[in-house]
Amino acid sequence: MLYIIDTANNEEIKDSLSLGINGVTANSSMYLKNNQNFYSFLKEYSSKSLDFLSGEVMSDTFEDMVEEVNKIQEINKNIVIKINFSKEGLKLCKYLKEKGIKSAMTLIFNVAQALAAINSGADYLFVFIGRNDDNGQDGLSIIDSIQSVVKNKNYKTKVVAASIKNLYQLEKLSTMGIDFAAIPYNLYIKSLYHPLTESGSKTFKEDWKSLKSN
Repeated sequence: MLYIIDTANNEEIKDSLSLGINGVTANSSMYLKNNQNFYSFLKEYSSKSLDFLSGEVMSDTFEDMVEEVNKIQEINKNIVIKINFSKEGLKLCKYLKEKGIKSAMTLIFNVAQALAAINSGADYLFVFIGRNDDNGQDGLSIIDSIQSVVKNKNYKTKVVAASIKNLYQLEKLSTMGIDFAAIPYNLYIKSLYHPLTESGSKTFKEDWKSLKSN
């Protein structure tokens, strides 16, 4: 399971890329929180040869979405077009498939939505875990079912776990064969630390100092 850093914070992205993550995704709330200009953000990070970079369209109608796509394509044709799940979004997804433009359908919460997105030609499915849990559903079970559908039918669509809230979810996702995890920076950093690693490292360093003094 490969990581895509889920943030619009420049310092968090810089740190994540230095540690080996090579994908970036964000949403309008993140751009607002970090005072980012959407198009400037895409210009900056599309120049870094990332394996994955998404740009989200926010219009309500197919026609207006196409206009947004055209603006994003002018920046870089390799940017994946991220689409909020909707009937109009499915139309756009089909259109993008015909044009050879990569798309990611986001805000997927159940198998039915996932199947609709697959049928429309989505290259990626952003399936939300934590928000499903908050709504009384079992987010991990749902994404596991979606992953089973994709693998059993050999669909080329890639599943991206999103709205990941804790290390338990992250570890469970990794055992399901999920392709990507859109991981928040704070959770990513938290995942790097383990008390036994810290204590073991301390012991090795102390022993090394003793060895050098002999």
